[in-house]
Amino acid sequence: MAITFKDVAFTYQAGTPFATPALHDVNFTIPEHSFTAVIGHTGSGKSTMVQQLDGLALPTSGSIQIGDTTMDAETDKKTLNQIRRHIGMVFQFPEAQLFEQSVIADVMFGPMNYGMSKSDAEDAAKKALQLVGMPESSYDKSPFDLSGGQMRRVAIAGVIAMEPEILVLDEPTAGLDPEGQQELMTLLRPCKRNTTSLLF
Repeated sequence: MAITFKDVAFTYQAGTPFATPALHDVNFTIPEHSFTAVIGHTGSGKSTMVQQLDGLALPTSGSIQIGDTTMDAETDKKTLNQIRRHIGMVFQFPEAQLFEQSVIADVMFGPMNYGMSKSDAEDAAKKALQLVGMPESSYDKSPFDLSGGQMRRVAIAGVIAMEPEILVLDEPTAGLDPEGQQELMTLLRPCKRNTTSLLF
């Protein structure tokens, strides 16, 4: 899915004395099946853009087109839910979201929550775990018995298993050493074949 921001602006607490502009006149298009990095200093609006993509914060003005669906200040909840089914979000320190008793169960949770059968969810989970380099011997282990880097891989696999058409990663290498950062970016590269990937 391609993504287009057209004249997008966003202001926190708009219409109040505490109004704080975060985005102003943002225009760009990200082609389908591309791998794009968005770089900027703290406070430049990267996290706000992430929120816009998933409809967590709607544009104050302008519009965002994701595939064939357009999102603006008036977009209703039903449309937002349709958009969210196509987007996989990986936030900073995603390993903090792990909670199941086994690695495979944790990765299966998202797909089953979206209506996949147990067998299809297990297939999707195994495929995602292979993609992020997790050995089959780890599938029945508790995710909390893994190293920090492995826990992050499992958390990312949980998003990939939902088979999103757009994968958004918010500082996925935060807290990793240089070797871990390079390893994670190498693992994510194959995602380009099946998704439009954005890295913030």
